[in-house]
Amino acid sequence: MSELQSIIEAAFENRAQITPANVEPAVKNAVLEVIELIDSGEVRVAEPVENGWQVNEWIKKAVLLSFRIRDNQIMAGGSTQYYDKV
Repeated sequence: MSELQSIIEAAFENRAQITPANVEPAVKNAVLEVIELIDSGEVRVAEPVENGWQVNEWIKKAVLLSFRIRDNQIMAGGSTQYYDKV
């Protein structure tokens, strides 16, 4: 996990320059891997602790980066269409 975390933390510092067209493969792979870990339940952006909730900042940053590395996609919804990145 520490390698993933390092890649995510470094990329997040430069997030304003990241686009779907120029994202480095290592960053894209790291972000997508974290999203898979979230989907599988292995990690959580926030988790309950004794006195409230603990936010896992680097995982939250991976989710935010996922919006920077993906293009919008047209999604069908009944009689309408909308854009989504997730």
